[in-house]
Amino acid sequence: MDYTKEQKNIFEFVQHKSGHGIIDAVAGAGKTTTIMECARYVEDKSDILFCAFNKSIANEIKKKFREKGLSEVAVKTIHALGYEILKTHNSTGRPITIKNQKYNKILRSKEFQAKLEPYFRKIMQVNGLDPDSFDKRVHFAIKNLVFEINARLLDINQKFRSTLTKSAIPDFREMVIHFGLFNSFKIKHPKFNNELEIYFQCHQLLLEEGNEFSKQSMIFDFTDMLYLPVKWKLGPLKKYNFLFIDECQDLSKSQFAIASMFGKKGGRIMAVGDPTQSIYGFTGADINSFKRVKEFTKAIELPLTTCFRCPKKVLELAKGIRPDISGSKDYDGEVIRIRDDQVLELAKPGDLIISRIKSNLSVLIFEFIDRNIKVQIHEDEAIDFTNELKRLFKADELHQKIASMPDGFNTLRAKVNKRWNFIIDKKSEKISNTAERALYVVNEKRFVKQKLDFFEKKHRSWEGCATIFKVIEKIKYFISEKNNPIRLSSIHRAKGLEENRIFILDYDSLPMIRTDQQDWEMTQEINLRYVAITRAKETLFLVNTTDIEEKIDEGSLFDNLPFDV
Repeated sequence: MDYTKEQKNIFEFVQHKSGHGIIDAVAGAGKTTTIMECARYVEDKSDILFCAFNKSIANEIKKKFREKGLSEVAVKTIHALGYEILKTHNSTGRPITIKNQKYNKILRSKEFQAKLEPYFRKIMQVNGLDPDSFDKRVHFAIKNLVFEINARLLDINQKFRSTLTKSAIPDFREMVIHFGLFNSFKIKHPKFNNELEIYFQCHQLLLEEGNEFSKQSMIFDFTDMLYLPVKWKLGPLKKYNFLFIDECQDLSKSQFAIASMFGKKGGRIMAVGDPTQSIYGFTGADINSFKRVKEFTKAIELPLTTCFRCPKKVLELAKGIRPDISGSKDYDGEVIRIRDDQVLELAKPGDLIISRIKSNLSVLIFEFIDRNIKVQIHEDEAIDFTNELKRLFKADELHQKIASMPDGFNTLRAKVNKRWNFIIDKKSEKISNTAERALYVVNEKRFVKQKLDFFEKKHRSWEGCATIFKVIEKIKYFISEKNNPIRLSSIHRAKGLEENRIFILDYDSLPMIRTDQQDWEMTQEINLRYVAITRAKETLFLVNTTDIEEKIDEGSLFDNLPFDV
């Protein structure tokens, strides 16, 4: 294989220089190929540890090392390294068990919910809801608030452990504000500090319960693998003279702490990443991770600026964000601007459609289904998507035959609208800006109407769909196609993917700008545009909406990362 001058410089550094290095690799630069080749220049191959970002990458790297005759190189995810430390220090006699729903089960148990009840009542009162009210609408609003509190506590818990945050109110406040765990409207509320303190107390109870549970049972979740070795001051038995750390731009503090434990004193680290592809800040990763790794290790920076994936016209767009990116392909490729109403006509099997905004993907999924076109979204996100639809209804409404209702679907529609109109109006009261509040109400109520319209249409047209639950079961079938499907994904989930033809929905809204956006969030929004652009191998469709009405960050359908061991 012919290597570029930059790649040869990296090999020279590994073979003949000393100290740590950090490779700044543009998208599609062959960074994995480069660092795998570096292993050839390390004298003792059995003293090398390759830290992979997730399990699928680790398996791929292991296979490639075997094919290169370098099977003695150790390849593990950082989560697996944390697991190894916990296993080494397990003196209980019990086997270690990984249950990623550990905290969810602890939190939602009757016993723990009883412990939290007095705290929850205080949060209800802060939010203007009477916990003793007999009003059915208030009762439903309280149920939704409790769901929201539990979800937020789980989010807080994951971020707290990933970032190794200190158990003190100032640090806790900084952490939740940094990650936007409360929206700007709530943060500005006069009673926010009171509510924050209640959340802090709830989380302390949850964290103590979870840590003690793991100590006694040897049951851990994925974040425990990174957090508890640091918390309990544990270390590995075996260390390595040469560490390769992949995707260093997306390391959380706990991940870097675990990886660095495996380096021998006087050993070397070669990290690789692209600061312009740092997009996982919402998971607990640090936007400054690349810089922090470089400064902590005092590493020499080594560039990889040649992209082997994208054609010339695609790279012209990418250069607007990362000017030093260059290409190796000798053809132009295509960058085509289209309207959003053209996507359905142009998309074909094998294409990848990506979006930053959840509602764009949701609407497009419904439109594909309406045309009897099966698509594919990740199985975990398919569950999230259908659960989101279920939340629109009460449990009895999901399973009741629509024909048995006095006026059929109209009765169900009236019930759902009355309930959700109340909830939306109640939530909007926290928004101080009149225009923003009005826009929020209009958009939320429109989303409810769109979903109900779809359910009514499919209930009537799909055979055997006498209940809402049956309609949702049919939707699952339409979003799980395996045979060369049209794939839909968030930009976050699409990182690491490539395809001949890429559609970027609502392209003109990237980077997404929001009220009270923090600097790190704006940087990641710019990075998301760069990641989206650089997925295309031949043709890039830039999709502009015909009705740009709301650009509120709703998160993404597919933002959860699989922390595989």
